[in-house]
Amino acid sequence: MAKRRRVTRKDVAERAGVSVAGVSYVVNGGPRPVTPETRAKVEQAIEELGYYPNELARGLRLQQSSTIGLITPSFTNPVYGEEAEGIQEVCLPNGYLMLFVYSGKDPDRERKLVHMFRAKQVDGVIIQPVTSDPLETIEPLRQARIPVVLLQHNHPGVPCVVLTDVQGGQLATQHLLNLGHRRIGLIKGRLPSAARAEERLIGYRQALEAAGIEPDPALVIESDVTQDGGYQAMQQLLALPEPPTAVFCHNDVLALGAMHAIQVAGLSVPGDISVVGFDDTAGSAHLAPPLTTIRFSRREMGRQAATILFQAIEQDEDYEPHTVELPVELVVRASTGPPRQGK
Repeated sequence: MAKRRRVTRKDVAERAGVSVAGVSYVVNGGPRPVTPETRAKVEQAIEELGYYPNELARGLRLQQSSTIGLITPSFTNPVYGEEAEGIQEVCLPNGYLMLFVYSGKDPDRERKLVHMFRAKQVDGVIIQPVTSDPLETIEPLRQARIPVVLLQHNHPGVPCVVLTDVQGGQLATQHLLNLGHRRIGLIKGRLPSAARAEERLIGYRQALEAAGIEPDPALVIESDVTQDGGYQAMQQLLALPEPPTAVFCHNDVLALGAMHAIQVAGLSVPGDISVVGFDDTAGSAHLAPPLTTIRFSRREMGRQAATILFQAIEQDEDYEPHTVELPVELVVRASTGPPRQGK
């Protein structure tokens, strides 16, 4: 079967009885004006022939692809999907297509995706890195003068969008302190894939110290950021001679695994152990019990990242990289309560 030939501007010009340049002026909106009669002829020919402008050819002429690359650690975590929606809300009105890929938390795959975006000559990239050295990962893009925005990583000289993670750690821990808990565990995401884990740890420690409680290293368990990781970390906390009466988890995914481990051990949430998550993912309010967590606007993070990226694209060398911090808030639900008397 013969391949169907693409309709060209020459075909449109012949059908309309005008020059190829005249078709270009109608399609591109200039640079020269055309008469209403010529415009009507060209638009009719375009409709009859089913002509679409060749965006690739146009991009080569303008030295832009009108595409933005997005690299996230995972497709399954709903946080990244909502961030992507926020990015697309900014991209589409600006005439840009977003290419959404994920690294699977694999540093080698992440580096390969960076090189692929460079080869595709995208106009900019937004990335939440999982490598231990994000600056080394994005260096191929910077060498090609492709603007980059980092999510949840703060590095001088690179535009970044982060959360007030220290504040988030403080809010979660202070909530548990206010309920009367004094032995509070932390399930900490393992670096580098758990972005900003150290900042949340700092907030946790600051809240304890402000309450006159010396942080106990035995109550801090580092884990892969998965439900199974949360389950295993909670088992380690339960095996302590004096288990915690409350646990703050790096995110809602870990919190879900922790709650499962508590229930399998024959204990209740929050009757025996209170649990706090981070992210306020879509399903957190529908768990049994509903999860107390730290909320932030994932869409706003995406919108901010895309807005900064377009500023960097438009201003080029005049752009001054900076970091935007987004606020967080505590959402109290039924997974937290006072400790049992005597604990």
